[in-house]
Amino acid sequence: MFSFRLCALNLTDGTVITPPRDGMTIFTGPNNSGKSVLLRELVTSVHVPASPDPKRWLKSVQMHREGGGEEFIEWLAERGIEGKNHPRNNIRYLPDRHPSEEYYTLSVDAASTYWQNGKLGEVGHFLVNDQWTESRLANQTDAPQWEWVRPASHPTQILWESREKMRQFSDLFERAFGVPIVINRYAPNIRLQFGPVGVEDTAPPPSSELMEAYASLPYVNEQGDGVRAFTNLLVHTLIRPAPVIVIDEPEAFLHPPQVRLLAHYLIRYTPAPCQIFVATHSADFLSGALEENAATPGNPTRGLCLVRISRNTGFPVARSLPSESVNEILDTPLLRYSNIVAGIFHDGVVLCEGEGDCQFYAATFDAVRGSSPHENLIFLHVNGKARLSDAAWKLRACGVPVAAIADFDFLNDTKKIKDALSHLGGDWEAVKADVFLIQKEASSEVTATTASEIKKQIISIIGNPRGKTALTDRQVESITEALKTANGWKKMKASGLESLNGESYAAAKRLISYFAELGLFLVPVGELECWVKDIPRSNKMVWLNRVFEEGRHRSPSGELQEFSVGVKEYLTSRGRHLGDAKESRTAEMSDTSI
Repeated sequence: MFSFRLCALNLTDGTVITPPRDGMTIFTGPNNSGKSVLLRELVTSVHVPASPDPKRWLKSVQMHREGGGEEFIEWLAERGIEGKNHPRNNIRYLPDRHPSEEYYTLSVDAASTYWQNGKLGEVGHFLVNDQWTESRLANQTDAPQWEWVRPASHPTQILWESREKMRQFSDLFERAFGVPIVINRYAPNIRLQFGPVGVEDTAPPPSSELMEAYASLPYVNEQGDGVRAFTNLLVHTLIRPAPVIVIDEPEAFLHPPQVRLLAHYLIRYTPAPCQIFVATHSADFLSGALEENAATPGNPTRGLCLVRISRNTGFPVARSLPSESVNEILDTPLLRYSNIVAGIFHDGVVLCEGEGDCQFYAATFDAVRGSSPHENLIFLHVNGKARLSDAAWKLRACGVPVAAIADFDFLNDTKKIKDALSHLGGDWEAVKADVFLIQKEASSEVTATTASEIKKQIISIIGNPRGKTALTDRQVESITEALKTANGWKKMKASGLESLNGESYAAAKRLISYFAELGLFLVPVGELECWVKDIPRSNKMVWLNRVFEEGRHRSPSGELQEFSVGVKEYLTSRGRHLGDAKESRTAEMSDTSI
């Protein structure tokens, strides 16, 4: 019984990755973190196990082999890879990794011995199929005819041989590009063509109408970059793949919907058992893999392992999540189908309540940074306060430094506070007294808004519309809010710390400091719009538009600058902490091995 797989990847930072026996391992991380380098080191570890080249990421690879030399040669023969006799010595030779057109140099007996002795360098090309970005546009789909009594050796030959497999493959392709692909079985060479024939195949000889229909269709290898890249990946992954497939940047040359669909295909349709190792910069690919991997009726979950690597501290840091934990990362539809997953590809994430908050704080951080190097941060929103800490917790589980920003009235909801403390590693008992003090202060003050003030607010909300103009949902919502009797929280949201004094002020300061240490930054002035108070704040988007139109974001107040610097310093220290922890762990492992 023949089998081959990679059991463990031992990284230079001490991390041990256990890839699923049948499924996908995805390497993610910021730009220039070394994802492609890691894949190349993986391939080299199979082809040249004793390579003296320095390793940036991969210290060693543990491989599992089952079956003797004869079983290995039989497995190759089943895949149409058989020896070819040399005309001079009558010895059978197999294709080399880079065979010449005239002769092969790897004898069948030598290949059997290499496999038997575990020296896989000379036979690694039968075991690993590596798909690199720079080679994906080459012609990998054309194949010659062969002796039909022997097994097909090329994926396109298998499609030529089985009309059912060709139909299934064409259906997948058509879902991606809206056009089927076909094979002209009357031509001497096997080539995939782009488009519908429109005429039924017949027994040979074909009619002139049928041949003209085939002649009018372009070849797939003459199409654009996206079509060629997509087809090459599918052909060599879905049609009798090698035991190990390595794909660098599968998103290259493809539009986002096709990238997402490609991830679906690779998870669902790759024949088992097969290990796929992917390095990607694409949130669409990662989201597609997570969606497809989610357990649904009729679609059993395959193995999926997510690994994030980073070098933002100058020291290699990897975070591996076992395949059974991947679905816990983004387990709610709102997060799984949002852009939250894009945070994995950055050195740090700032989570905000809404999109407008993201825009304002991103602009503020740019102004504060000035000419300093870009921090590679991304600002993402979660549609309200309720999911801030949950999203932060899940991204941190992937090794991503995360900070969250919430308006001051976050302290109004005890449940949200307890959830945040649970997710971020805080202690409810440590803050309970201060939280109750602030909540008591807010509930003790009730203010009735005057009629003139309500009229002023409504006018600012609706402007001067004509009599039959319907109000928008946002306008109705804002008017409803204006009609409510204000309590202390409304005052605190409008003024933040300024609305407090004495013990309440001291308690709020302690809470702001405590939550900042956990990475949750409460807006000390109340809410977003209070950072620029001389612009009316009855409508957030109107306020935001004026801030940008007037260029107010370019000159943040001293308090806003201090707030922004605090968030950035937290993210920097969080990233450094991850690196220091990994370095310490690696040192401990080294000491133990000595």
